Amino acid sequence: MKTRLLIALAAALAAGACTAPTGEIGTDSPPWVPASAQLVSFNSCDDALDGIQTAAITALSAWLVADRFRVAPQENEVLTDDAAAPTSAAEPGSFSKTNNAVAGVDEPDLVKTDGTFVYSIVQQVLRVVDTRTAEVVAERDLDAESTNRRLLLDGDDLLLMYDQHLRDGDYYYDEFRIERLDAQTLEEADVFVMDGTLVDGRLVDGEVRLVVSSAPQIQAIWELMWEDIKPSELAEALRDTEIEDWLPEFSVNGEEGGIDCRDVAHPERYTGSALSVFALPASEDWDQVEPHVVMADGGTVHGTADSLYVAHYDYSWDAEEAETEIYRFAFADGEPRLAGEATVAGTLLNQYSMSEYDGHLRVATTENNTGWWGGCPNCLVDSAGEPAPSKSTVTVFAVGEASIEETGSVTDLGVGEQIYAVRFLGDTGYVVTFRQTDPLYTVDLSDPSNPTVTGELKITGYSAYLHPVGPSRLLGVGQEATEEGLTTGLQVSLFDTGADEAVVLDQYHMENAQSAAEWDPHAFLYWPETGIAVMPASYWGDRGYDYESGALVINVGTDTVDEAAWIVHEEGGNDPYDREILRAFVLDGQLWTLSTAGLQANELDGDYEVTGWVAW
Repeated sequence: MKTRLLIALAAALAAGACTAPTGEIGTDSPPWVPASAQLVSFNSCDDALDGIQTAAITALSAWLVADRFRVAPQENEVLTDDAAAPTSAAEPGSFSKTNNAVAGVDEPDLVKTDGTFVYSIVQQVLRVVDTRTAEVVAERDLDAESTNRRLLLDGDDLLLMYDQHLRDGDYYYDEFRIERLDAQTLEEADVFVMDGTLVDGRLVDGEVRLVVSSAPQIQAIWELMWEDIKPSELAEALRDTEIEDWLPEFSVNGEEGGIDCRDVAHPERYTGSALSVFALPASEDWDQVEPHVVMADGGTVHGTADSLYVAHYDYSWDAEEAETEIYRFAFADGEPRLAGEATVAGTLLNQYSMSEYDGHLRVATTENNTGWWGGCPNCLVDSAGEPAPSKSTVTVFAVGEASIEETGSVTDLGVGEQIYAVRFLGDTGYVVTFRQTDPLYTVDLSDPSNPTVTGELKITGYSAYLHPVGPSRLLGVGQEATEEGLTTGLQVSLFDTGADEAVVLDQYHMENAQSAAEWDPHAFLYWPETGIAVMPASYWGDRGYDYESGALVINVGTDTVDEAAWIVHEEGGNDPYDREILRAFVLDGQLWTLSTAGLQANELDGDYEVTGWVAW
């Protein structure tokens, strides 16, 4: 594997700077080239190298001229896990599963269970717990340099995946690794390693589908990066690179694989970064892997039974030209196929902003998004020079065998606001926008050519995650807020969605609290057999500094929501930050919660008495 990454170049390329069809770096901003042109493949490696070099040179022009290019090396860089994201789900049976966006399409997470064993990654340790004996039966310490650690489970095979941000002298490089392990012993069966980092993955019918993003591996121009170089010198150095410097390398069980240049596709505008999409059998040997590569960036993945949609916000200094690119990869017999691309104005919130239904893809975006910090350096401006108000749009595309074509859209949702939550259920979409109040929009999508807003419910606060909890019932998890938009604490809302406009039936408010479910749906559990919703929560008390971490259990009735229990882990030390609850799931008639201190079982109903404890 290559071992040196030009981190400054990668940072500039990842930003998606404007490009122009030229081979030299100039002093003027190059014209904007739409990314919506049809993807094409290279004819040869020489063709690929010339095209990639030209694209990278022009992509860097705005950065070098604006002196945004130089990035000082970090001497003591420390990377940590992503924000803790609890898991669990909603499906009748003996045990719950990860709360996935699409039924039958499993998503990587920190914990998995097969109904007997619990597999978890907590504090850089992978553990297997036998719930029958409440004992840790296998464990493995993970490399401290590893990040983004996640699991998938398929029968007796456990899939461990993680990124490594490594350093070789002054050079940094990233590697993605996925290992197929024996689920009980954690013995290694297969290892796949690739340049880059994991964007996301899905498990469908025994097939692991992965998206890896790779920055170019360049050594030749490292010394130039910290000097006052001329644009022509940088262009010359880039022209001196080889195709191997740009395409990601990978290995399977130590044997290196290769990528055919003719199998590399690219849009009209690209920067030099690459997306690799490929599939691995979850429970069979990894004999052959053939990644499909697109010279593009990707940040949001939505998976269905047959497809992966990969979306990337293509930033521009001119907001009128910024857009989100969406690529569809269809899977058949273990092989991905690039099956269409589309662009849409604005940014996605997360994967719930996309949904495929009845041959159509629905996408919710916010244009001119100021973000939670209130700044918007590239926003459109009005005649007075002030940022123009943001707005949100739902766009519908027809999904063909090899194309994604727009059929209709509805816009001007939440003018002056931004999207906080989206949920598509059948031929209806629900969109929450927020600035001071929370409009919950109901969008009729039954006619793909004419999506229509049928309702706009306005209440204080907002929902950040929406979950169906029965016929015509939708549960929202978010924050209550004042009339001025100041948040005051965790709020759980029950909506009646039976009419054209949703109606709020009941709300539960926990002051000075928040839940990880607000930003990570894996944190949410709905168990319909007993009608409860469970979510980890952090509570700071009335004075704002009496911190406590717990699992909030909510009774979800036909028309009501109320607190059923507040579960905490008493074991694990005196510091509540050492007992942070990360996940909740149901197994064998018990409610289990996973924390940084251990694994606890409680009765599933009644008074939720503690019935078991496994300490780390």
